[in-house]
Amino acid sequence: MGNTYRFLATVEEGAVALGWFRTLPVPPVEHIRDDGSLFHFQEFGALDSDARKSPIVNVFLPIRKRDALTTIGEIHFVATRLSAFPGLKKISKQFRDWLGENPCVFSQRPDFGHEWDYFLEGSVRNWDADIHALPAGMAALRRGAYFVARDDNDSVLDRVCRVLKLRGVETV
Repeated sequence: MGNTYRFLATVEEGAVALGWFRTLPVPPVEHIRDDGSLFHFQEFGALDSDARKSPIVNVFLPIRKRDALTTIGEIHFVATRLSAFPGLKKISKQFRDWLGENPCVFSQRPDFGHEWDYFLEGSVRNWDADIHALPAGMAALRRGAYFVARDDNDSVLDRVCRVLKLRGVETV
């Protein structure tokens, strides 16, 4: 199965993740989207009609929702069998190590202290991947900013906004 990494950042800081991939010794081919980028590591193989058999990385940047919420950034190493692309597997490990230099603010590990859970709303805490906070994201968290999952739909966001209103946080 491919690897997924999640990170907490401000909207402005999210591009740091893109920069990490852009500065690799052999930069991948980048396809820019409104919500991030898709990177194809063509030196590891061609694109397949089944993305799960392709050496690609899908980056989703944080975005603002309802004025008071920021989505968690996501990095997906898409190949189902990452071992089929040893070079990409190595890059995945390097990215994990780079991201791990930042504080972990959420984990499913039983021994993890959950001091930041109050600010992680919607379905964010349903994931199995740890969430690391980049510096500006950590500063925002310390100031009381709230974060949600990228895929949380309007129904979930409506519920989150009702909870936040009870906490005195105004949303749109």
